[in-house]
Amino acid sequence: VMTSQSTEARDYFLTCYTVSLVQGETIRGKLIRHSTIKNYLKAAYELFGNITYESGNTFVKIILDAVQNYETVPNRRRMITDGMMTWLIEKAARAGPDSAVSAIVDWIILGRYTGFRASEWSQKTQSKYDHIEDWPGLPSRAVTRHDFDFLGDNERHLDPSEFKDDLIHYLVITWRIQKNRQNGQKVTFGDDRENPRYSATRAARRIYVRSLRLKMKSHEPMGVFLNNSGKVKFITDALVNDLLRDAASATLGMKRDHAEIKLWSTHSVRVTAANLLYRQQLSNQYIMTRLRW
Repeated sequence: VMTSQSTEARDYFLTCYTVSLVQGETIRGKLIRHSTIKNYLKAAYELFGNITYESGNTFVKIILDAVQNYETVPNRRRMITDGMMTWLIEKAARAGPDSAVSAIVDWIILGRYTGFRASEWSQKTQSKYDHIEDWPGLPSRAVTRHDFDFLGDNERHLDPSEFKDDLIHYLVITWRIQKNRQNGQKVTFGDDRENPRYSATRAARRIYVRSLRLKMKSHEPMGVFLNNSGKVKFITDALVNDLLRDAASATLGMKRDHAEIKLWSTHSVRVTAANLLYRQQLSNQYIMTRLRW
């Protein structure tokens, strides 16, 4: 019960414990609901007896309120946890560069920054892609090579022959069509040289080069892969859902048929982007603007 520590230290320790419970680090290694988390905390509080454990901080209450609010959201989706992301990256490293796993994971890495909507990178079927029906020429709804610009350290536009990780410093994505009506919006993302596995620019380069390698036309979606028969196919919601649910099952101790498993889907990429910005204590207004609400 940390008798030699300050009240604030005990309070913070219990806050960390609350976070671990939310992440599913429980006796059975499973995700639990708000009411069960409160029961775990009640048992923890009893260990302190007459020793004060509450300070002026309200961290535990903030977390519990967030969990309770989250559980009331209709059709909610869960974020991709850090453990799931590690599992996905390691799985992609063992797969072929043009496999469905590698292709999907690249889009997820980039989506952690962009907050992609499903329609911006995936399709309903593996053989056809969605068009913008009321636009001239019926262009692709999902992003194409035309929508990616790679810049050097001096913000010079790079030619495809220069698309190397050490030369690319920035990625500029143009959203031709958006749900918020801000069509043509451009957003810039920087390279992450300290954590290259999570770099937005490097994932984008792999996506771009893969579409070239698989002979996709510049106006066609870049969300493609090679299936086991060597045929080029489009990434679909179903494929993404399956991969994310496999990751959740493998890392969170949940059986594949668990009801909670269905809370991971292509929309989890967008949920993750919002949560990562929130984790950095950025305002709701910033998150809404950055993720193109």
